Amino acid sequence: MSGTILSSLVVLDAAGPIGGGVVAAAVAARRPVVAVDSDPAALRVLAATYPQAALTLLQGCARDEVTAAELSAALRSLDLPLGGVIAAVDGELLRGRLLDLSVDASCHRFVAALAPQLAAARHLLPVLADGGRGAGYVLIGGPGGVHPWAGYGHASVTEAALRMLARVLHGEARPLGVRAQLLSLDTPAWGVHAGLPRADWPSALDVGRHALDLFGPGAPTDAIVEFSTTRAVAVRHDISCCGSDRRDARALPDTVSKSSHHEVSP
Repeated sequence: MSGTILSSLVVLDAAGPIGGGVVAAAVAARRPVVAVDSDPAALRVLAATYPQAALTLLQGCARDEVTAAELSAALRSLDLPLGGVIAAVDGELLRGRLLDLSVDASCHRFVAALAPQLAAARHLLPVLADGGRGAGYVLIGGPGGVHPWAGYGHASVTEAALRMLARVLHGEARPLGVRAQLLSLDTPAWGVHAGLPRADWPSALDVGRHALDLFGPGAPTDAIVEFSTTRAVAVRHDISCCGSDRRDARALPDTVSKSSHHEVSP
């Protein structure tokens, strides 16, 4: 009897700081991954990092309507069962005061930060819906969306908008049979914020583990899931082969799937 085929998890910006943590957590959990990134060299590094993982590499992005449509078509052409998308979109950390930039400059920042999130959701939610697997779609947001982050006015406005975007997508995705959610961090994460890591900030791997928790049994179903309210650290450490960084997943090749799919599509 053949084993159960696990559905693949699509990770956007898979070679970025947060995306890398999501991929590491998924590999450690023996979850097949479709790693999407615009940088083919970075995708090849991922393949070399996890040589025994069930990892499909796909060059692409969803920065606008055109590229998101191309990504949608590429995912359909893979003919893989897809169980979800984690939009680990790494945007620029928008430092600065609202009063210091022109209206046009500020609006350009807002659009540049939010357009990839909306474009990806518009084109990838239907892909998940067509799979008929009760899939999930998880956006990852940062601090400033609830209380203003001093010195990061544009980031605060963008994160507040992302929270509302997630609420609207949550309602619009429900008739499609897809659960759309935002995993909202209340602090920066290691690898994203400039400067030295701090003990009270999560690592990218921590973020990846929390994001994967949202696809498990008993996961929260709310449109907005606060990072601090997801499952306890002790539960997350049940992913036994994960340590504090990606090197732990590389050091334990026997813990990941023996079936590898390393493809970089143009």
